[in-house]
Amino acid sequence: MSWEQRGNRTYYYRSRKIAGRVVKEYVGGGLAGMLAEQEDEARRRKRDAECVALQADRDAFEAAVAAHDAFARAADALMTAALVAAGYHRHDRGQWRKRHASKASQ
Repeated sequence: MSWEQRGNRTYYYRSRKIAGRVVKEYVGGGLAGMLAEQEDEARRRKRDAECVALQADRDAFEAAVAAHDAFARAADALMTAALVAAGYHRHDRGQWRKRHASKASQ
């Protein structure tokens, strides 16, 4: 989006991508160009505000994920401690199994 000098006149052009190529679109000069420039600026501000809001949502989501992960690790540690205290062990890093008392201790 820019004003370009052609000869002794100034015109407003929009740049758009069409099929991967940048194409300049003539809008006009004078009042029509000024109105188009204001419209483009309003559209740009709206798009920037949406990007800021989206980034805030992403940051909030990442914070919630981090809190959830911390809670899950703490719950895992608490469960492991409780099971070990109750006499269980993990068989081959898999299922929790109750340790059987040896015949010598009976």
